[in-house]
Amino acid sequence: MINLKVILFCMGINFRKWSSNARIYTLAALIITFLLWLLSGLSQYVSTVGVFITPWVFPHILSNPTVIMTYGCFVILLFCDAPFIDKYMPFVVIRSGRLNWVLGQLMYIILSGLIFTMLFFVVSLIALIPNLNFSLEWGTILKTLSINPEAAFDYRVMVFVNENIIRMFSPLKALFISLGLFWLVSVFVGVLIFCFNGVIRKMSGLVAASMLVFISYFSVYLGSLLFGVGIYYFSPLSWSSISYLDWNYTGSFPSPTYAVLFLVGAILLMSIVSLIVLCKKDINVQERGY
Repeated sequence: MINLKVILFCMGINFRKWSSNARIYTLAALIITFLLWLLSGLSQYVSTVGVFITPWVFPHILSNPTVIMTYGCFVILLFCDAPFIDKYMPFVVIRSGRLNWVLGQLMYIILSGLIFTMLFFVVSLIALIPNLNFSLEWGTILKTLSINPEAAFDYRVMVFVNENIIRMFSPLKALFISLGLFWLVSVFVGVLIFCFNGVIRKMSGLVAASMLVFISYFSVYLGSLLFGVGIYYFSPLSWSSISYLDWNYTGSFPSPTYAVLFLVGAILLMSIVSLIVLCKKDINVQERGY
């Protein structure tokens, strides 16, 4: 029987492990270091021109394909141990029931994906202090870089500001859409690893997720030349960026409707498969190295 209190208990166990998990500290340090490095050129450019930048850089961060690939590696590092089995797992399952335990793991993926998303966003703001100034407009810096990216060439700015996004969306709308896509793709990757590792065998989820990371980078360069932009329909990681979706619904790139429906559908399907299999399958803790 499904018990929300028990599900939350199982989810909370995973979060309590964070305080003693070196991998989580390593991931946080990597994210902070990477974003500070990524935005250092932009911060230096802003300081030099003497104009404050508005806090709407996040929607443009993933316009850089290298950042998408790095983001994918970070998500894999976050969820690489799915389905989060350790030596205490049999006792938790006996106490909570297999169904509640699996649902708790899935809720953990959803919430930790949200925390991961917010950490990315907050650090992207911190990296621009003290050159940050709040405004509900895009601001001079972002508009200038969207029209003339060569203006900051000498500063090695690695954030590609998309002019179409500036023109089509208000800053707040672009931010919320970007955060939503970032979170949804993170959950998709987490559930993918959870499903493959739990249903097939350990490491299969990491292989599948790593293939998605490869496709996201391959599709930008050689993939587009060989298969055209249609390859983006098979690159879910690319959909984490607002810049790689077809907001005019011309059919050239995946539309936001296609991306969201695919991600939500895949998450639900893999969750259902995981529930069915893991509620019946015997899990050998010793085989998983515990």
